Amino acid sequence: MSNSIEKLVGQLIIAGFRGKSIKNDSPIESFIKNFNLAGVILYDIDLELGGKDLTPGTRNIESPKQLKDLTSSIQDISERQLLISVDQEGGHTSRLRSIYGFAQDTTWAHVGKLNSPPLTKQFSEETANTLKDAGINLNFAPVLDLDHGNGSVISDQERACSDDPEKVIEHARIFIKAHRENGVITCGKHFPGLGSASGDTHEGITDITGSWTVKDLQPFDTLIQENELDTVMVSHAFDKKLDPNYASSLSKNIITKMLRDDLGFEGVVICDDPSMRAISDHFNLEETFKLMLDAGVDLFCLGNNLIYDPDYIPNAVNAVCNLISSGKIKKARIEQSIDKIELLKLNYGIEKK
Repeated sequence: MSNSIEKLVGQLIIAGFRGKSIKNDSPIESFIKNFNLAGVILYDIDLELGGKDLTPGTRNIESPKQLKDLTSSIQDISERQLLISVDQEGGHTSRLRSIYGFAQDTTWAHVGKLNSPPLTKQFSEETANTLKDAGINLNFAPVLDLDHGNGSVISDQERACSDDPEKVIEHARIFIKAHRENGVITCGKHFPGLGSASGDTHEGITDITGSWTVKDLQPFDTLIQENELDTVMVSHAFDKKLDPNYASSLSKNIITKMLRDDLGFEGVVICDDPSMRAISDHFNLEETFKLMLDAGVDLFCLGNNLIYDPDYIPNAVNAVCNLISSGKIKKARIEQSIDKIELLKLNYGIEKK
């Protein structure tokens, strides 16, 4: 496979990696250069290194200065400015935490309980400022999933703002505005609504057929109509009412027909990490990418932090290259997604050097 095709495919990939600094032999440096990656995703905890202890500071984030140096080094490697992404939802689902010297924040659930727009504005501005200062330009937040109460994974982890779609919409608007003003891209997640899920897609198939309703769709629908969502992350949950055969991230019914055609979303569709067992237990890499590309996914978040595989990124690139060379995926399909990603970056001033 020619290097030019690899560099085309790489533009659809956000890669996770190990290391708190970039050394001469850092694999991520060669991946950025050889594959022309779209960007990277940063974590504070290396799940495999930390084991059950989940030891803080074992992955990419240790302190404000260290993180700023890391993001600067990453940008220096690339010929074009990269998307440097993180999950900074607030509270438990934050990578830039107070134990590393960053500002103390609160959970998205607590934001909803306070239900105070001025306090939400303060929380959102502090989050966005922290990310901007650290050199991060893409935040995988806000969570638009509804609070379905105890027993649902999103609610138990305090990641849901409210059970009222209007409240979720109101606070998400404030969160998105603060990020836009700081040049940080946001991402509404997890389409078409993961709030009712009692299982964790990290660990296996999560079926929301009996619990998902159109109400779960409302925050996505309203914010898309208001042109508030630049990117949307699609979940791995399964709902046979919406697609009898495939989980959301593999479903043309859900991504192309529902998200694109019915709701009119024109931005970048991002998949949750396909190494999550809800997907990886059932499909190999080529099958996964074929289904996701056919479904309408534009940008692949390959966190590589569940079961670390040093060859995950090159294997993923090769899988998509094989699909192109075999004619199963057209080169034009890849270019279509690249155009959406480049437009997004241009809108946020993340341009070629």
